[in-house]
Amino acid sequence: MKLAFVASVVALLAAVAIIKNVEAQAYPSRPIKLVVPYGPGGAGDVIARIVSEQLGKELGASVVVENKPGAGGMIGAQAVASARPDGYTVLLGNTTEMVVGPYLLKSPSYETQRDFRPVALAGYLPQLLVMNPSIKATTLEEFILLAKANPGMYSYATAGTGSTAHIAGALLERLAAIKLLSVPYKGGAQAVTDVLAGNVSIYFSGIPPAIGHVKAGKLVALGIAGTRAVSSLPDVPVLATGALQRLDLTAWFGFFVPKDTPNDVVELLRRKLSQIIDSPDVQARLVGVGVVPGTMSGTEFERFVTAERKKYGDFLTELDIHTE
Repeated sequence: MKLAFVASVVALLAAVAIIKNVEAQAYPSRPIKLVVPYGPGGAGDVIARIVSEQLGKELGASVVVENKPGAGGMIGAQAVASARPDGYTVLLGNTTEMVVGPYLLKSPSYETQRDFRPVALAGYLPQLLVMNPSIKATTLEEFILLAKANPGMYSYATAGTGSTAHIAGALLERLAAIKLLSVPYKGGAQAVTDVLAGNVSIYFSGIPPAIGHVKAGKLVALGIAGTRAVSSLPDVPVLATGALQRLDLTAWFGFFVPKDTPNDVVELLRRKLSQIIDSPDVQARLVGVGVVPGTMSGTEFERFVTAERKKYGDFLTELDIHTE
């Protein structure tokens, strides 16, 4: 009897193992959801739609982009953190919700290291400072003079509390000794729209939602918040020099899955996503909208995210940025 029982248990465990192995080999067997925690038209949305098209072809499955904006990207991130860890829900995470957001809350609903597994870097997003052309300035230096002469008259848009745009705007205030009004938005596309309309003065935008308006002359590009010019806007100056040397804020996007997603699924996604980002066609498309493509190994990406958390945590403390 005992031998029969043991044999039946062994057979059952073997059957379960076979089923799990078949399921793993079958991945993906249904559509994959790629969550963008911002609204349509922003930098993340542009990247997601470029990559999802190719990822679907590589995996032989539909990859559906789902925009889930709100709370500086944290609503979308939380949705993925609590999703089933099976590889069918992927987050295109950004600096804001992956390294800054959890700092801002006393009891965050997710923690990046605890609840997510980094999969692959998508690329870097230099921040482009754009201004409504009705403002009588053509350079950042001229804008600073206007702001000093009129404290609180001019405003800067953000993509939510603690977003890269918020930190950049607050840092500009600190370094240039000016007073601006901070105006929060749910995403970059909405912020750009309001700068175009003249409802807000300036915005540190990701390049994708702003570049077309700059080239059409509808927005004035005051500079890149970094130390290197970008090939898509070669005539736009860098801002991180002289008294503004610390204005070197480059955002990034990367792919994340829920923490307990199986290793083989993570490795498959990592391999395919890295191949896609490295492909000449996708690189050309990303560069064309102002994204600097980049790839890292899984270990390198995990270390990078940890280092970024410290960097931006220090900024939040220095600039006294916090939720109410």
